[in-house]
Amino acid sequence: MHHPPTGAVRQTWIGLFAAALMVGGVVLALRAMTFDSAMHQRYGDALALSQAAIETQHASGDLRSWQARNSAQLARSGDAPIPPAELEALAAKSAQLRDRLDRLAALDMPADRKAHFDPLRSTLLRLERIARNGTAVGETGAPVSLASLMASVSDLEAFEHSLTALVVNANQRANGLARQAEEMKSTARFGLIAFSIVTMALALLLALLTLRTLRANNELIVRMSRLAQQDGLTGIANRRTLDEAVPVEFARARRSGLPLTVVMLDLDHFKRYNDRRGHAAGDALLRAGAQGWLKQLRPTDLLARYGGEEFTLILPACSADQAAQLVERLRPLLPDRQTFSAGIATWDGEETTMELVQRADRALSQAKKGGRNRTVIAGRELQATLPLEVAASQ
Repeated sequence: MHHPPTGAVRQTWIGLFAAALMVGGVVLALRAMTFDSAMHQRYGDALALSQAAIETQHASGDLRSWQARNSAQLARSGDAPIPPAELEALAAKSAQLRDRLDRLAALDMPADRKAHFDPLRSTLLRLERIARNGTAVGETGAPVSLASLMASVSDLEAFEHSLTALVVNANQRANGLARQAEEMKSTARFGLIAFSIVTMALALLLALLTLRTLRANNELIVRMSRLAQQDGLTGIANRRTLDEAVPVEFARARRSGLPLTVVMLDLDHFKRYNDRRGHAAGDALLRAGAQGWLKQLRPTDLLARYGGEEFTLILPACSADQAAQLVERLRPLLPDRQTFSAGIATWDGEETTMELVQRADRALSQAKKGGRNRTVIAGRELQATLPLEVAASQ
C-alpha cells in the first residue's frame, strides 16, 4: 500500500488548520459587524426614545403652565369668559402634547405601557374640542366660562401622573437600550480583537508554511539540477553537462592563453566483459572506475560519461603530454584488470569544440586499431606506442 510522504501529510494538516483559522476569522468578523450594526441600532432607539420622552414632558409642562396661569386668574377675578387667545393656546398645547404622545407610542415600548396612551389621548382630545368650541358655545350651548373649563382641566392631575409614569418608563427603556448597546460594543470589540489575533496567527502560519514550501522547493530544484547534470549510473557529469562546459572552457582558454586538452577514453572489450560477468557487474565496473578516476583529478578538471563505456576528460591549463601522464595514472584504477584506450587532443586556438572533440575521437580510434590498452596523442599517430613506452618518452 502506498503511503503519502510525512512532509506532505504535515503540510496538508497545516493547510487544513490554516483554512479553519481563516473560516473562524471570517465568522468572527461577520459577528463583530453584526454586533456593531445592532449596537448602532440600540443607540439610535435609545436616543429616539429619550428625545421623545423629553419632548412629551416639555409639552406636558406647557399644558400645566396654562392651567396654573388660568387657575391664578380664576382666583383673582372669579368666573369669567375665557379670552379667545387662551382658548387657542389651550387647543394648540393639547394638540402638541397629543402629537408627542403619538410619536412616543410609535417607538419600541412594552405593550402594557402603550395601553395607557389611549385614555391620555381621549383626555387631550376632549380638552382640544372644548377649547376650539369654547370661542362660541360649549357642549351645553352656553359659553364656556373659566370655572367650567378649569373643572375639565382638573383631569390633568390624573393625566400628569400617568404621563409621568410613562415618561419614567421610557427613560428606563432608553437606559436599558443604552446598556445593551454598550454590551454589544464590548462584544464587538472583543470579537475584533480575537479576529485580529486569529488573522495574525494565520498570517504567521501561512508565512512559515510558505517559507517551508520555498525551502523544500529549493532543495527539490537543487536535487533536480544535480540529477540533470549527473550520470545516473556513475555519479559523474553527463553528456549534457559536458556540452555546456566545453564552450565555457574554450572561452576561458582563449582569454588566458593556456592550453586546453580533451581526452576520450573507451573501455576495451566491454561487451565481452558484460557477456561474461553480467550487466550488473558491468555497471559496477563503470561506477567504480569513474569514482576512482575522480579522485585523481584537479577541481578544475571535468570527467563526463560520453555514452556507454566511453568517457571524456576536459583538462584546462594542461598540455597533451601532461594529459598522457594523467591517463597512465588512471589505468590501474579500473577493477578486474580492465583496460581502456585513450585519445588526446589539445586545442590549437582556432578549431571549434566539435573539431577538437573529433580529433580526440580519431586519436582514440587509432589507439584501438593499434591494439587497445594504449594512449594516442592527436598529431602523433605515427608515434603511437604502448603505455609503458609513452610514459618512458615523457
